[in-house]
This record gives sequence, structure tokens and C-alpha cells, in this order.
Amino acid sequence: MKRYIFIGVLVISIFMPMAISEGQVMPVCNIIEEKMTNADNSAKSVNKELEDYVIGVVAGEMPYNFPHEALKAQAVAARTYAVRQIKANPNIKYEDIAQAYISIDTMKKRWGKNFDINYNKIKNDVYATAGEILEYNNEPILATFCSTTNGYTEECQNVWTQDLPYLKSVKSEGEELSPYYTDSVSVSKDNFAKIFGTSNPVISEKTKAGYVKTVKVGEETYSGNKIRKTFGLKSTSFTISTNKNNIIFSTKGYGHGVGMSQYGACYMANSGNDYKTILKHYYTGTNIKKL
Repeated sequence: MKRYIFIGVLVISIFMPMAISEGQVMPVCNIIEEKMTNADNSAKSVNKELEDYVIGVVAGEMPYNFPHEALKAQAVAARTYAVRQIKANPNIKYEDIAQAYISIDTMKKRWGKNFDINYNKIKNDVYATAGEILEYNNEPILATFCSTTNGYTEECQNVWTQDLPYLKSVKSEGEELSPYYTDSVSVSKDNFAKIFGTSNPVISEKTKAGYVKTVKVGEETYSGNKIRKTFGLKSTSFTISTNKNNIIFSTKGYGHGVGMSQYGACYMANSGNDYKTILKHYYTGTNIKKL
């Protein structure tokens, strides 16, 4: 898929996950528990408010037709992200937790007559992992995730400068099956020069995972992330080519590349891995704990 940009500067926020509240006012994250019966008729406490929030996040972040184990992995990652935010700010509202939550009304509009089937599938997968979060050194982790990688996840420190031991680069198979695996953006040389002063960008450094770290433009050096945001590239894993009038950025992956890849998780699930195996693969050295 090729896209053309002939306008000035197009800036797209790329930090995933993004907050989407659908205009719904959500309550402060109080702990509301109810009893849920296990298959062996034993009861366990469930924070219904949290789990219902996670349902909305999974519905907003991952395609409903993904396999169960991928949806479960997404549920644990989303719950972990939320719990980390709540721990840092007990008065935070769910709508202020930066994840793509969608309401039941939005699900109904999006899914139509398939609402009941899709909702119950996601709900069952969320509640199958109820209360489970990822921890490192007894603390909830920063459970970031992205849509698609270039075949390897990126290290956290190369995107946000933080060096988190559980967000290391790992191989992510099956990414080429994602509809977002490849993309290209064509920028006119004139437009590029208006922004950067010249039209001869050269990749000067890549990370070990293959993402662009820096780009040299004339005498100036810019981060790959700067180039990505400026032209709305889907990833910092890109190559640069030119023709007579344009500069073409060809990308692999979609998102920042840090943490769990959703399409990688889908591939792992379809290959027979359960959600715990998926999570331990993408979040190095973490443990799954019940709240």
C-alpha cells in the first residue's frame, strides 16, 4: 500500500496504546468485588469494574476474531497496564488510562447483529484471566504492546530512553501475515526540503532489531522517531529510496515495536501456544500473579 503526502507537516501521535473514551464518563477506579464460581464450584473474588474495563480495552485494541489465547494475552497486558496506572494514582479514572477502551454501545454499532457472539467471546477470555497481571520484581510492569513488528520487537530504551529489563528485543514470528506488515509513504522532495532544508535523507544508524535510530539530512541528524512522526510512517523500521520528484519511505511493522506484538501473539496462538507462553515470550523474565 502506497500513500502520498504533499502537505506541510503531518504529525501523528504514535505512542500506543492511545486513550479512547468514546465520550463516556467512567468512574474512579474503585475496587468493586463480586464472587465468580470456578468450574470446581469454588468461589473467587473478581473486581468486576476492572474486568469490564478490560473487556472494553481488548475490544478496542485487538480484532475480535483473533484466537482465544491471543485475546487472553491482550487481556492480561491491558489489565497490567491499568493496574500500574491505578497504583501510581489511586484516584485516576478509567478514561484517563491511556488505552483504547470502547463502550458497549460502540461495540453494538461496530458489530451489529454479531454483538452477542463477539462480546461473549471477549468477555469469556477476559474473565478466564480475571485478576492476572504481569510482574517484575513484585511490581506491575509497563505492559506496552503494538500491532505489528518487523520480525523483532524493539528495546524500550531505543524508543523512550528507559532501560526496562523486561522490554527487550525478541524474535516475533508470523508478522508477515499482518495486513500492516508493509507500507510506503511518498513525500515530494520539495515538501521534504521545506521541512528539513534539503532533500537528501540518509539512514545513519539502526538498532540491533533493525529500526532506524538516526537519519542524516544535510549537516543535521534526526531521530528515526522524528521522521516517523513528521510523515505519519507506520514504523521506524524503514528504508529510503528516491525517484526524480519523490522520497519514498518503505516501512515494516505498525507501532512503536516495544512489548507484545498483537499479530505475533496471534501467530503464536494459532501455532498452539497458550497465553502464558505468549506473555513470557514478549515480556522477558516476568511472572504472572493474581491480584
